[in-house]
Amino acid sequence: MATSSTGPVDLAAAERELRASKEQIERRLGRFTERPERGTNLSFGKRIGDGTTEAIERLTTIGVGTQLESRLEKVDRALVKLDEGTYGTCDVCGDPIDPRRLERYPESTVCTNCPFSHR
Repeated sequence: MATSSTGPVDLAAAERELRASKEQIERRLGRFTERPERGTNLSFGKRIGDGTTEAIERLTTIGVGTQLESRLEKVDRALVKLDEGTYGTCDVCGDPIDPRRLERYPESTVCTNCPFSHR
């Protein structure tokens, strides 16, 4: 168990949660690679409603996929930091990350003083 200025960080619990998150994200991303159902061509018809709903749904799905990929990158980075022995240390400034932040967001790799420096 590592410690920081504000208390201990349960590395085993963090790793379990990160691995579970990674599995869940990868499973959800896998659904995006499935082929669309037959007859579901993406098109905008001449009138509002002709394919518009489906097109908007697909655009939304792309956005969700992008968010999942971003979260997966963060989870992967946190797992690398666990392996390196640097988990709980900010990637930007090198200061300890508050254990309360890590408990809530185990994929955190930056401290709250550096939130916009590296995302």
